[in-house]
Amino acid sequence: MKVLLVNPINPSYYYRFGLTFPPLGLGYLSSTLKKAGHDVKIFDMNVGDNISRIHTFPYEDYDLIGISCDTVRFPWAKKIAQELKARGMTVVMGGPHPSVEPVNILKEGLADYVVLGEGEESFVNLVNALEAGEKEPEIDGVGYIKKDGKIRLSPIKFISDLDAVPFPDWDELSLDKLNWKSYGKRSMSIVSSRGCPFDCEFCSVSQLMGRRWRKRSSDNVVEEMKILVNKYGFEFFVFFDDNFTVDAKRVIELSEKILKEGLNVNCFAFSRTDEIVGHEDMVEAMAKAGCKMLFIGFESASDEVLQEYNKKESVEMSYEAVRILKKYNIDVFASFILGALSDTKESIKKTVKFAKSLKSKVTEFSVLTPLPGTRLYRKLESKLLTKDYSKYDLTHLVFKHPVFTPEEMRKIFVRSYISVYSSPSKIFTIGLPFLKKLVATKKKYKELLSLLGS
Repeated sequence: MKVLLVNPINPSYYYRFGLTFPPLGLGYLSSTLKKAGHDVKIFDMNVGDNISRIHTFPYEDYDLIGISCDTVRFPWAKKIAQELKARGMTVVMGGPHPSVEPVNILKEGLADYVVLGEGEESFVNLVNALEAGEKEPEIDGVGYIKKDGKIRLSPIKFISDLDAVPFPDWDELSLDKLNWKSYGKRSMSIVSSRGCPFDCEFCSVSQLMGRRWRKRSSDNVVEEMKILVNKYGFEFFVFFDDNFTVDAKRVIELSEKILKEGLNVNCFAFSRTDEIVGHEDMVEAMAKAGCKMLFIGFESASDEVLQEYNKKESVEMSYEAVRILKKYNIDVFASFILGALSDTKESIKKTVKFAKSLKSKVTEFSVLTPLPGTRLYRKLESKLLTKDYSKYDLTHLVFKHPVFTPEEMRKIFVRSYISVYSSPSKIFTIGLPFLKKLVATKKKYKELLSLLGS
């Protein structure tokens, strides 16, 4: 079967600022589909001038179209799906958003099938079944409307043996067109584990990928890195694991293997303060293996807010984690969430002051957003101000807050960035380039909307 996998426009600020990451999820699907004997093409609208082909791409050349999206990309995915369904094509939707809102998508007629959660097994099984003429297959992790009008949804099935999943289809991911650099080095994303044992109020990872943390073997990860270094020339790896440092012993083992293979690479990963404090040996091993930066979700300077988020961490622990990272020359990407239900103007000012005191390499602020699939969404669903998912980009207040209006929160959000990046040490290196890029992205964003016919 000829399958087209579509990665819709990503309107998030990361992408609009030029941080174009390859859609690894589609890369994995392409590999598994090809292994099963199917003909696959990835159409990534975020690469090169592909966006200009949104209405002219030869979709009819394919038997099935798979569209992947998260919540902020859903409005774009919806437009594409509507156009394809109007042409009478078979459409399958998957990814974070369709996984948590499959019923609405099916009822709206946006897709014939929805794949829930991980797709390397369920989507491939669905394609195999459709090729064999089965219209209502009994497959785990797939939803559709039956002939009798009833909706069939089966439970998400998590893959236990991640080493059995083929490496992503790098050639289909257009790696030659990606010029993303970190610390001046050509960068590539990689995923070495899935799931997260924690259950933060605002995060959907535990729902979509499970609270059981699943890992690839160190040998399997290093083998992938060697190919990306030797064949494709990458020098920097961004580990997009939801929580890279869950198992300190495994991180140490992986770091030692990287050194043993003489890869001479640098990396970035996601972590938590409670996984750094008490595991200084792990931090030391990461530093020796080339780790340059860790993303830490500090979220707030208020322990009350951290408790509200179910973070199971403390502000005091944050300072200790930063001290350890700086000891080993690992930069900090500090992330904070503004607009907790218990937040006030005073508590947010305290958080911004706290953010500045950490003197991290990068500081990021986002607005508390109840993304579909999270416990926060279920709690605030009756208080949502909009279901325009393009505003669920973590920069807009989309629910009725007990203290702030959307306009007030927008001003707080902007002022928080200005407060951090107008310091003498950052104004010229980060602050001014940031503002120039912001002006350019507004123009680019309007162009994207016009191409979509909005």
